[in-house]
Amino acid sequence: MNSSQGGVFQQDNARPHTAAVSQRALQGVDILPWPARSPDLSPIEHVWDTIGRQLQRHPQSALTIPVLTDQVQQAWNSIPQTDIRHLYDKMHARLHACIQNSSSYTGY
Repeated sequence: MNSSQGGVFQQDNARPHTAAVSQRALQGVDILPWPARSPDLSPIEHVWDTIGRQLQRHPQSALTIPVLTDQVQQAWNSIPQTDIRHLYDKMHARLHACIQNSSSYTGY
């Protein structure tokens, strides 16, 4: 998707995203410049971390895609809206910390 279509792709520069095959797949796509090692800037990374921790504590491992899908949906639905709001509200502080630390790890 290019910007003339109204979108920009954001990725965290993880090794799989910078691989040649990934870069070829993204040719012609506008990519938001993003500091390496900065998933802490993206609130969704914290949400996925929360979901992952909930799945690890789940009493039964998902052995099929439908079961995993259901478990992820349950974990997603169990995240309190106040937690999501907190992540959103702290976005400015995360960006500021990244700028102050020259795009290095911020502790968030």
